[in-house]
Amino acid sequence: MRLILLIVVILLAASYLAAQSFDSTRARKLSIMHARSSPEWVRDGIIYEIYPRSFSPEGTFAGIEKKLPELKQLGVTILWLMPIHPVGEVKRKGTLGSPYSVQDYYGINPEYGTMDDFKRLLHRAHVLGFHLIIDLVANHTSWDSKLIKEHPDWFTKDSTGKIISPNPDWTDVADLDYSHHELWQYMIDMMKYWVRDVGIDGFRCDVSELVPLPFWEEARAALDSIKPVMMLSEGSDPAQHVKAFDVTYSWNIYDILSPMMTGKLTAYALDKELNREEVTFPQGSLRMRFSSNHDKNAWDNPDVVKFGEEGAKLAAVIVNTIPGIPLIYDGQEIGNPKKLSLFEKTPINWKGGDDFRKFYTRLFEIRREHPALRDGKMLRIPTYNDRYVYAFERIAGSDTILVVYNFSKFNAMITLDFSGPKLSIGKQIHLAEVFTGDMWDISVSPEKSIPVIVPAMGYRVYVVNE
Repeated sequence: MRLILLIVVILLAASYLAAQSFDSTRARKLSIMHARSSPEWVRDGIIYEIYPRSFSPEGTFAGIEKKLPELKQLGVTILWLMPIHPVGEVKRKGTLGSPYSVQDYYGINPEYGTMDDFKRLLHRAHVLGFHLIIDLVANHTSWDSKLIKEHPDWFTKDSTGKIISPNPDWTDVADLDYSHHELWQYMIDMMKYWVRDVGIDGFRCDVSELVPLPFWEEARAALDSIKPVMMLSEGSDPAQHVKAFDVTYSWNIYDILSPMMTGKLTAYALDKELNREEVTFPQGSLRMRFSSNHDKNAWDNPDVVKFGEEGAKLAAVIVNTIPGIPLIYDGQEIGNPKKLSLFEKTPINWKGGDDFRKFYTRLFEIRREHPALRDGKMLRIPTYNDRYVYAFERIAGSDTILVVYNFSKFNAMITLDFSGPKLSIGKQIHLAEVFTGDMWDISVSPEKSIPVIVPAMGYRVYVVNE
């Protein structure tokens, strides 16, 4: 019996090591590849996620259109509308149902208006210089969708032949089966319709990793034949960057924000995640950074509740200063503390919030003004308190930005060490802090170190000139 158990253990260990070896081999292969090339407006973008039900008092396309000048002034460049299609009624959750329970991929949710209303919103957005993408829910439909009525054979079934949900929690939707290539063609034709005939600029693709990657690659090739678009994946699979997607979700950074602020993780956790991306993702991969989104707001907490007001600002600075493309969700720019239900209408109270609005406007302005924050290389700067402090430079040509985060509950006098072989600093430098407006000249010590003061649970972002 012991011999049998030993053999079983050895086999399991061998299987585990083989799997690990396969994963690391795949990661190495992907990390030496190059991500697909993306349009400049994607690479330099600042994404604003809009939940039409909650975004305006009207909860309509017209309500969004009225607020476009405010979004322009805020500084965002890409508008992502959560699903705009009719919502299923069978097995509906809540009063209004989830927008991710799609009844008709070609239709418009009457809550929001008509197709003409949507086209007017799209035209106005384009006139103001925005690009606009819509949510695509390709993995499942509502139980009363057009597809389930016309093509029930395209859905996943159990052993008894009954159509099933993707998982036990998603009871309001039915799972699509991508082993049917006719389904591929239907979906690709539908995507082409929205890009070619309606004029949108791309898609945010819900639970994209539950849909076969070859489908997304085929769909992307079809869309590229029409015009340059943006494809945003909710997934985090490095392979998606090669042919199919421009941007993937950076869940990994969101997941460490709270632990770093509460001291459960040190600031080294940020290094670990960014280094892991370097050795697993294709070169030039664009990750979407966020401190909230519709899922995290509804099921976790709004950022000002989860992190506190100062923590929410620190999280936003992180999202906008590390490499990647930043996202802001409905109401973050006013410090909205309210959960926005996916099954009901929960209007945002837009009164007040001037402090947060001013903060975000300045943050996005800094990003637009400095190429170092959009595509500059990132160099880590050691400090004498790396457990709670994280410092780095972003450099693009002559543009240099110095960023310091303080995750502790105490104001900190921080010494930045520029003596490393990859770092360089002149004997005299001029620092201009972009939020406070403070400026001063510093004589750098022979040890190539400079002192800065960073507030508790705070940040400093400096423009550096020698």
